[in-house]
Amino acid sequence: MLYTSHEPMGIALLGLNEKDQPMMEMFLQRNWSSECIVVPDHQAKLCILDLDGVEGDKLLQRQQSDYSDRPLIVLSVHEKSIEGARVLRKPLRTEQLRKTIDDCRSMILQENIKITKAKAESERIVRIKPSRVSAIRVTPESDQKRYVKPGKNQRRLSVPSAVSQARIIQSSCGNSADGQGNKNGKDDYYNHQQNFQEILKSAIDSCRSQGKPAHLFFQDGKSITILPKSNQCLNAITDSKLKPRCLLKLKSDQVQVLISEYSESQLLIGTDVIPQPLDALLWKVSLWSSRGRLPLGTIKDSAIGIRQWPNMTRLLTIPDFIRIAALWSKKPRTLAETIEILNIEISYVYAFFSACHALGLIQYHSGYRKHGDPVKKATEKSANPGILRRILRRLQAV
Repeated sequence: MLYTSHEPMGIALLGLNEKDQPMMEMFLQRNWSSECIVVPDHQAKLCILDLDGVEGDKLLQRQQSDYSDRPLIVLSVHEKSIEGARVLRKPLRTEQLRKTIDDCRSMILQENIKITKAKAESERIVRIKPSRVSAIRVTPESDQKRYVKPGKNQRRLSVPSAVSQARIIQSSCGNSADGQGNKNGKDDYYNHQQNFQEILKSAIDSCRSQGKPAHLFFQDGKSITILPKSNQCLNAITDSKLKPRCLLKLKSDQVQVLISEYSESQLLIGTDVIPQPLDALLWKVSLWSSRGRLPLGTIKDSAIGIRQWPNMTRLLTIPDFIRIAALWSKKPRTLAETIEILNIEISYVYAFFSACHALGLIQYHSGYRKHGDPVKKATEKSANPGILRRILRRLQAV
C-alpha cells in the first residue's frame, strides 16, 4: 500500500515495555492524529525500536535483515552508531523525537511520490502504443469473459445450483442414503471435544472473558484471528482447507493460541483479510464437524427449544433449518417428534441441533410432558405461605 498525504502512515513500535508503549502511542496520537497509526511490524512503513529491552538486539537484527529498506529509529540509553538507523539517546527529548519522525515521514512520502509517478508514466506509455492495442482481436466470447469477471472488491451474485446445494448439504449434514438416518444409532454421535470445534469454542470463550483478541496458528502456518469485542474474526483459511480440519482429531498442542499484542482496530487496519462474523465461523465449523450427528452426551428424548432465532441471513444453512427453528421456537419438541412432524431427514435435525448447541442456543425442557402435575402441586402449596406470613407478623409485633 502506498501511503499518500491523505492516508495514515503505519508505524511499528517494538521492544517498548508496558509503561513506554502507551506513552509512545499517546505521543503519536497527539502530534499526528490523522497522519500516523500504530500497526503490526509487517505492515509498517516506519519502525521505532527500543534497543534496551530484553530482546532488543534480536529485534534489531531482524529489522536489518528483513526490512533494510525501511526507516528505523532506535532508542537507547547508550551512545551508539548503527548503520541505516537514526539513534536517539534516552531520556528522549520531545522536540528531537518529533523532528526525527517528521524527517522519516517526509522521506517515505517523497519515495512514494516517485514510485507513483513512475507507475503512472509506465501506464501512459502502454496506452499510447496503438499497434499493441489494434493487434488484439476481441471476440464475443472473450468480450463476455472480460465483463462477466468480477473486480477485486466485487462479489458475483448467483443462485446456488442444485449441485452446489447438494455439496453444501453433504458437507454440513452428511450422507443419508435411505432417508431414515442411522437405524442402529451407533453412528449418531461425534466427540466434539476432540476436534477443532472445541479448540475454537474454548478460544472464543477465553477471548470474550478477557476482552482481548487472539491468534490461532496451525502447524502449517495458517491462522485465524479472533476479535471478541467486535464479534468478528480474520480467517485466512479457505473453506475448502478448513473443512478437512474439522473432521480430524486435533490436540490442543496442534493449534497454538496466542493473545495478540495489538488492539482490534490495529489488526483490522493491518490486514487484507475480509472480516466475518465470529458466530458464523463457529456455526459452520460445528456443521462440518457434526456432519449430521449429535454431540456426544446428548439425550435424545429431552424436549428441546431455542433461546433465540439464529441469524439465518449470515449463517451457512439449508431451507429445513428454518422449519426446525420455527417449530422449536413455538413449543419444545424431542428430536424424534421434530423428525416426525416435519417429515425431514434425521441428519438435518441433528446437524441443526449441533450448530445451535455450539452457539449456546439450545434450551432443554426435560420435564415438558409432565409439566401439568408439578404446577398443580406448586399451586396447592402456595396457599400455605399466607398463614406463615401472619404468624411471622404476629411474632414481630410481639
